[in-house]
Amino acid sequence: MKVLPLLALLPLSLAAQTPIPSGNYKANSLGNALELRFLPNGTYELIATSGEYVLKDKKILFQPQTSSFVVEKKQSDSQQLQITLKTPPRTGADPRYLYIGYENAKGEVEYVCVYNKIDSLENIEEKKDSNGETYYVLESFEVPRTANLYLVDAHQAAYSKNKEVNIQKFPIGKDTNAAEITILVGNGTFNLNGTYNPDKQTISVSEGSSSNAILFTKLTDKPNPNQVLAVSKESVSHWSHFIDFEKERDIPEYNPNKNAKEKAKAVVSVPKNLNAALASADKQSRLVVVFQQPDNSKAKAEFDDFFAKYKEEGSVSYNDDDDDNSPLYPYEFYLATAKDLKTLKAKGISAGNQVVLLDVAGNVLYSQPATISEVASDELFTSNENVARFSTIAMARALDKALTNPKLPVKELQNIFTTFLKKDSQRVYLLAKNRPEQKTGDSNEEEAFDYIAQEAEDYFSNLKNPKGIYQMQLTPEQAIAQWERVVNAHKKDTKLDPEYAFLLSLNNADANYYYRIFNAEKPATTADIDAVAYLVKFADDIKAYNKKIEGNDDNYMGYNERLEKGIIEVNYGELSNQLEHITFNDKKLFEPVKTTYKEGLKKNLFSADNYIDFLYDNNVDEAAAYFGEYYKNLLQKDSNLIVALDKAFSEGDDENSWKYYKMRFANRANNIAWKVFEEHKQNPDKLNEAFQWSSSAVQLEPENSYYLDTFAHLLYARGEKQKALEIQEKAVKNLPKAEYGGDDEKSEIQTNLEKMKKGEI
Repeated sequence: MKVLPLLALLPLSLAAQTPIPSGNYKANSLGNALELRFLPNGTYELIATSGEYVLKDKKILFQPQTSSFVVEKKQSDSQQLQITLKTPPRTGADPRYLYIGYENAKGEVEYVCVYNKIDSLENIEEKKDSNGETYYVLESFEVPRTANLYLVDAHQAAYSKNKEVNIQKFPIGKDTNAAEITILVGNGTFNLNGTYNPDKQTISVSEGSSSNAILFTKLTDKPNPNQVLAVSKESVSHWSHFIDFEKERDIPEYNPNKNAKEKAKAVVSVPKNLNAALASADKQSRLVVVFQQPDNSKAKAEFDDFFAKYKEEGSVSYNDDDDDNSPLYPYEFYLATAKDLKTLKAKGISAGNQVVLLDVAGNVLYSQPATISEVASDELFTSNENVARFSTIAMARALDKALTNPKLPVKELQNIFTTFLKKDSQRVYLLAKNRPEQKTGDSNEEEAFDYIAQEAEDYFSNLKNPKGIYQMQLTPEQAIAQWERVVNAHKKDTKLDPEYAFLLSLNNADANYYYRIFNAEKPATTADIDAVAYLVKFADDIKAYNKKIEGNDDNYMGYNERLEKGIIEVNYGELSNQLEHITFNDKKLFEPVKTTYKEGLKKNLFSADNYIDFLYDNNVDEAAAYFGEYYKNLLQKDSNLIVALDKAFSEGDDENSWKYYKMRFANRANNIAWKVFEEHKQNPDKLNEAFQWSSSAVQLEPENSYYLDTFAHLLYARGEKQKALEIQEKAVKNLPKAEYGGDDEKSEIQTNLEKMKKGEI
């Protein structure tokens, strides 16, 4: 039978099938304000309370919990994970006790307090949903992308430090760049009773001994495909992340741009000339704004007024998280003289009134016709968004200067790549003139849609002169060649280069240098393998290096703080994914990838399970050989397969449940057995091992139609045709219970039965 994707099995290990159809049930009273939601994972949600339920003889036993969350995946233009929090009124949700957890590069969970991520509790927006019900939205903020989101409401535990908090885990996937979280604060004081009517699909709910029941009727709307259900809930005592809000100045600051802000706080003054402006900008890490105003008789007065206000207030973009509210200055402002006009003309600036943005080297980043008063009115240099836009343009120009120079020293190349990859919010791909063309739409359509071009138009929409925006000239070939220069320079290293390893740790699969520059998938090269091999080779040295920086201090450090300290955050699980992706893109690189993979296995950096999957996708014979050894070693623990698996599970450090561990083994055994059957139908020796693996899969999941199908084929190949037919009939019989596989796969199992009956297999 066709193989089943392993990940498709995950939900089975997390939730049993619920007897009540999942969905939303609307109340017929209380102004229709209450909505009761039954979820596929055996939990319920009510605006006032949430928890778990048990159904027995149509009676519902509600078991309230302290709080819960509804997580919905969204889309944003963020390179990180944008979080938006919603809360119904009167829930008492307090940002001081709400925590967001994400997985860092090592797979460890880091927590941030929501209170530290928002500017003010006053920035709460009141909105109404489609039913006219009020809800509140806290301002959005960002955390690093994560495969799993961990949510905690520690409000009750805050007043009793020994009280447990519940950590709820939501598998959102690392590709998700935005999530909307609705906070449902629980109420354990409710004593709810419920009755379920399956015929009418209604639920009657009352409190305590009250005879006044609220009737909930199932809504007909479709379930939200973007909602993510919690896969686990962990109770933790002595929550270690509490903050002493009586001493608010001691609250740890979450501020990845702290260094840049400190520089921007320096005193600002009007430079004497253009060169002085450029020199000051270089020293303070600023950009230079030049006002060319030959046709503006009020230029001097307008500039003085503009600069005085700027000196007093700074840029609003940097004031958000500042404790002392000191003005911050991301720009140097200069009013050009008549002598400067020739210099500006040489830079390609048109005659007349112009505002020109320069980098510290004097390169033009942006220009537009405007007077100083028009610039002030448009808030061109006080807009929060424009600071980020101009920074992105400056980075594009810096990449151009460095990466188009084939003779640039490797050390400088390494530094520019590092600087760029640390600034993960940059959207330079919007400026990439030579970006590989990517369009959406059917090939038969008259005109496909260039979504990046549209994104660029939207992103720079408040800049009045699109033609004045610098366009990056860098080609994909140049970028790849420069990266390979850096990697090749370190191939013969005999000792760790921490700065190089730090760069490699930033260049992860989800956001590598090529993707960030061009928003396109990078062609696989041997340099990609060499980069992973370096981190594998020096794994012990990296660990020792990090330990030296960390010391023996157990104080918590967030991801950005660790980066600032130069800690090399290597996620070896992510590296194994990179290796698999390299081979997926170029099968010719299988052998060198395999070599690096095996080195990682020797050092226990990579998972044997993942290696089996890697071999399975690329070479069935090697996968079978490796799995065969794995299988034999497993049975040496105990001749009973279940006992052997249990021992292996107990010896390992698997984060999943025993049920999932068992299912994962069965899935791999079935998949490899089927591949061997397809490749070696006429080889009895090969099929004997496959038969044993398939038999094990069926032993573990005797009702699985897909595993039964594989087993029937192997029986048929062994000549046990009657037995094969019986097993295939069972596979067909169980199809209505199969939760996975599409109509084509299920139809194939039925077809296989007919073929067996006719002797056509």
